[in-house]
Amino acid sequence: METRTISLEGTLNTRDLGGLKTKDGRRIRKNLLIRTDCLYRLTKKDVETLSRKYHALYDIDFRNDRERKDRPEVPIPHCTIINLSITNDHNMGITPPPHETYGITKTRMLTLFDFIYCLSKDANIKKGMEKSYRNYVSSPLGQEGYSRFLHLVLEANGKGAVLFHCADGKDRAGIATYLLLKTLGVEDKTILEDYLLTNESVKEKKEKRYKALSLYGVKEPLLSSAVMLAGVEENWLQAAMDCIEKDFGSFDNYRRERLHFSDEEQKRLRDIYLED
Repeated sequence: METRTISLEGTLNTRDLGGLKTKDGRRIRKNLLIRTDCLYRLTKKDVETLSRKYHALYDIDFRNDRERKDRPEVPIPHCTIINLSITNDHNMGITPPPHETYGITKTRMLTLFDFIYCLSKDANIKKGMEKSYRNYVSSPLGQEGYSRFLHLVLEANGKGAVLFHCADGKDRAGIATYLLLKTLGVEDKTILEDYLLTNESVKEKKEKRYKALSLYGVKEPLLSSAVMLAGVEENWLQAAMDCIEKDFGSFDNYRRERLHFSDEEQKRLRDIYLED
C-alpha cells in the first residue's frame, strides 16, 4: 500500500484516504478526506499546511465535551470545527472498580486505567475493546454522530479537505473511517489494512509508554493493556463489522436504517470523491 501519511509537527497519526482503491476499480481522490489524531498541538507550520495545501473545510471532532475542554483544538483559517460526540464520557458512564494507581498522578493515564478496568475487571483489555467498538456502532449517540459525519462529508462536496478525528485518531475515528470507506465501496481487507497503519504511526509512543509505566512498577496485565491501547488490534474493528452484519443483516441496511444515508446519497458521495 502506498504511503499516505501526512507529516505534521503536532500530530502522530495523520493520513490521507486518497488513493485507496474501491471494489469497482476507482480510487478515492487525494487531499480531501483526512483522518488524524486531535489537533490541539498543531504548530503554525501545520496550520499553514492544512489551510493552504489541503484547503481544510471541516474539522470534525468525535471527542466528548470533557476531552475538548482539556485539549482544545487549534483553529485553522476558514475551517469550521464541528463537534460530534460519539460517547458521553470516556468510560461510557460506568464507574470503575477500585484499582491500584502505582503512584501515578497524571490525569490522562489515570483515566486510561479507569477505562481499562471498566471494560475488564482483570485489566486484560485484549477482548474488552471489542465491547467498546460494538457500542460505537450500536448506541443511539454513536449512530447519530456517524450519520451526521457522512452527511457532512457529502455536504463538503469536494470543495476542501474534511479532517476528522477523536483523541488518538484510531478508535472513534477508526469506526468513522470504516463507515466512510465502506460507503464509498472499499473492500474490508483494504479498510483493515488502513486501520492497522496506526500501529506504525504510534510505535514510538507505545515504546515510551511501556518504559514509563515499567518504571512506576505497573504490573501485568495492566501494563500490556495500557501499551496496547496506544495502538489498535484487528479484532476490535472486526467486532464492530460483525455487529453490523449480525444485528442489521448487512452494512447497506445499517447505512440506510441507522445512519439514514440513502442509496441516492451514497451515489452522490461516490461521484464526488471517486475517480477512474
